[in-house]
Amino acid sequence: MTKTLRNRINRRFTAAVIFCACSSLFSAELWSQDFSAINKDLEQLESLIADTLLNTEEYRKLLADLQKNLDESGNIIIERENLLLGLQERLNEMSEIYRMQSALSAKYEKNSKFWRTFTLIAIPVTAVLSGSIAWAAGR
Repeated sequence: MTKTLRNRINRRFTAAVIFCACSSLFSAELWSQDFSAINKDLEQLESLIADTLLNTEEYRKLLADLQKNLDESGNIIIERENLLLGLQERLNEMSEIYRMQSALSAKYEKNSKFWRTFTLIAIPVTAVLSGSIAWAAGR
């Protein structure tokens, strides 16, 4: 096909499309259509848009409430984490105190055993010496 033939076909096709569009716009059926149906459809569309906006606003409020609840829950979790960290520190301190007390208890047990042995031996020895000295002094 030549370029001019293609241009003629394109022009005729464009003219046919414009003719069909114009004839459909000016057709008797379009002008005789009941405008009340169009008005009713527009009112339904307006109602649908209003409902959609209302639902959107409700969803925004719900999302805001949900965000607020999530923030509060996050704050509570952070507070509990801080409390747990404090409890862990105290537990570590108590564990250290227990270790120190165990060491002191072992030392006390060792000293107690020494003094018990010393007392069991020293009291009879002291009694014998005191008795010997008193007997020797009394002679």
